[in-house]
Amino acid sequence: MDIFKRSKFLELSEIHQPHCVSIYIPTERAGGEEGRYKNKTRLKNQLKEAATELQVFGLSKTEIEEYLKPAQQLLDDERNFWSEQSDALALFIYGNEIKYFTLPLEVEEYTYVSNHLYLQPLANMLHGSGRHFIMMLSLNEVKFYEATRHTLTPVVVEGLIPQALTETVGGDLEENSLQFRSGQGEKGQAMYHGHGAGNETEKKEEAAKFFKEINDGLMEMLHDEDAPLVVACVDYLFPIYMEANTYSNLCDEFIPGNHEHTEPVKLKEMAWDVVKDRFEKDQQNGVDRYNQLLDDGKAAYNPEQALPAAIIGQAETLFIQKGQHIWGTYQQDDNKVKIDATQQVGNADLLNKAAVETIKHGGKVYEMAADEMPDEGSVINAVLRYKM
Repeated sequence: MDIFKRSKFLELSEIHQPHCVSIYIPTERAGGEEGRYKNKTRLKNQLKEAATELQVFGLSKTEIEEYLKPAQQLLDDERNFWSEQSDALALFIYGNEIKYFTLPLEVEEYTYVSNHLYLQPLANMLHGSGRHFIMMLSLNEVKFYEATRHTLTPVVVEGLIPQALTETVGGDLEENSLQFRSGQGEKGQAMYHGHGAGNETEKKEEAAKFFKEINDGLMEMLHDEDAPLVVACVDYLFPIYMEANTYSNLCDEFIPGNHEHTEPVKLKEMAWDVVKDRFEKDQQNGVDRYNQLLDDGKAAYNPEQALPAAIIGQAETLFIQKGQHIWGTYQQDDNKVKIDATQQVGNADLLNKAAVETIKHGGKVYEMAADEMPDEGSVINAVLRYKM
């Protein structure tokens, strides 16, 4: 799996065509026939829902079958498509294009048809889900994961970075031949010993070269990312990797030990212990700022205020109640919204539009339970960059 990057979100946000179809389904990681059957059944059901919605937009049965044909063909792709699923599948159909993403994300089954894509779950994933990266690092093996609070998905890095020290320097180098000895040398430095001073320096330089190549490859993938990166490695390797690293959000705390054989789920739990405080703090800071700024007119507590503010990029932080929709239209001339009781041809989910514009303007989006919202039970709240 490739990571879902903010740049991809921005690319999808610019798509505006008639009859854009957005489908989200939770997927089973477990291989075998049972997992594939559940995944295929969920997609099949949502494609039926998409067909029903496209009928409302005036498409004939023949036109609908032709339009959804690329997605229908995925149902029969046993070897590649269904064998590489994560926690969720997001599938988008527009014009002659079909794009899909396997994601470390918790979603409900949902289908949306409009002249734009439904990206609200992805907006939340970029900030509100606790998204972070985990790298298991040793001299023999490198594994990379994209994770959230509840999910973990392997990321394919083969071909992007060297997978072992031998790919960088050649020959054999056992990890235990590069040993760590604390309490010696200059303050703040580790000493490495093998079979002589020259050997110590050489082995450290080899590890540093290996890690630089890893960092350079990762930066091709992470250059526009800001999610925290947690490294799992033995103690003496982390200072060497820190010297090679240029990623701006490498966590100072790491997961010590040799984790070549650690179960990924266990690795996820240990990594969450490293990053959870910063995510909980970021979200709580947003809630605190909302409460502090509400009386000053720099926070919005209802849809009539929060939606237009977010749509014009005024929202610094947006809080949306999970599972809710607000149907209506945005009136650009007077920067107001007209809210409808139900979904209709010609209106849109304004919460989705608000979330998309908030991300596009550099803000943060959090999906929250009703009792966790800054104003408990509200559908949408916002911290604003300036007064309304």
